[in-house]
Amino acid sequence: MANGADEQQGEGIYPVGKAMLGIAWLFATACYFPPLDAMSVGPGGRALFGVLAAVHAIECLFFLPVLRKSERPLIQELWHTFLFGIVHVSTLRREQEGG
Repeated sequence: MANGADEQQGEGIYPVGKAMLGIAWLFATACYFPPLDAMSVGPGGRALFGVLAAVHAIECLFFLPVLRKSERPLIQELWHTFLFGIVHVSTLRREQEGG
């Protein structure tokens, strides 16, 4: 029974992770535009954008073998990995293991 609870908890973590990453991307992108670009958070947000882009681009390359195993188009998997990184890859791995 604990295994089923762990599985349900794991399924709930991924949407939360994607939402948090989505918010981070939105904030980082907004720091390129007024009014955030001129505020004290602007440089930090723009740096966050660069870090997110670099790390997720590396993840796209690193996880390419897993992404290629998906039934969905590779470009779609690359885009989702670029946006959500390991959170998306973890979801994809669970799908692949499940059937």
